[in-house]
Amino acid sequence: MSDGFDKEAEREKLREKFARDDEKREHTQRMSELLLQGATMTNRHCDECGDPIFRHDGREFCPTCQAGDRGDTERDTESDARTTADT
Repeated sequence: MSDGFDKEAEREKLREKFARDDEKREHTQRMSELLLQGATMTNRHCDECGDPIFRHDGREFCPTCQAGDRGDTERDTESDARTTADT
């Protein structure tokens, strides 16, 4: 009796979903640890993976993909441009 339901295909989908969810849990755990260590979650997000940028010990970074924050460089450039335009 086949009702059109493929149990093995459904199991594989669930395995893949669990693997994705497990990765998300690891990212969340890393962010939680940073907050407990005194890091600050900024309101900016990583250009690479979309997760929040954190600030800790004077450095800004993405805890998920370890990308350095390029936002400071962009802000510094904008600030320099405004200063130059004012003079």
